[in-house]
Amino acid sequence: MALKSSMPGQYSSLCATVPDSSTAVQVLTDLRGTAHLKPLYENTDGPSYEFLKGLVAQAHCSAWCLFRDEKAVAAIWYQRAGDRADMIDLRVLASSRRQGLGKRLLRASLIALEGVTTVDLEVRESNLAAQALYRAMGFQETGRRPDYYAAASGREPAILMSLALNVDEAVS
Repeated sequence: MALKSSMPGQYSSLCATVPDSSTAVQVLTDLRGTAHLKPLYENTDGPSYEFLKGLVAQAHCSAWCLFRDEKAVAAIWYQRAGDRADMIDLRVLASSRRQGLGKRLLRASLIALEGVTTVDLEVRESNLAAQALYRAMGFQETGRRPDYYAAASGREPAILMSLALNVDEAVS
């Protein structure tokens, strides 16, 4: 099966999402593949490294890591149920942000989520960069959860977003 967005022409092949030889996407299938991710989760908010590490051993988890020059620079995690997937976390190393790496990994993972027709996520209202990325990739706002995230000034809302994917049978 080939996955594509409901917006024609938005997603191309996985290889096209990784245009330079110094960047590679790797699927995470077990705990051995997660040790190199620890630096992505130091001194940050969101799901902890330990929480995410526990997910990878579960059958409903799908996760990928983006490497640049053999260093983990981004990771994305999903929980799947039937034809839906919830994005749990998309993380880019602070020193590697604003280089399109999050977009590359998100695009590659959407292509690889076989059998999924809808991807849902939640994002902090204050995370404007992530919201812009998700909107650029075709996600639509579907709702809000007030006072969802802990914040320095108390609580802040979560913005709920969703992306409908078309699942086409590939012709070989």
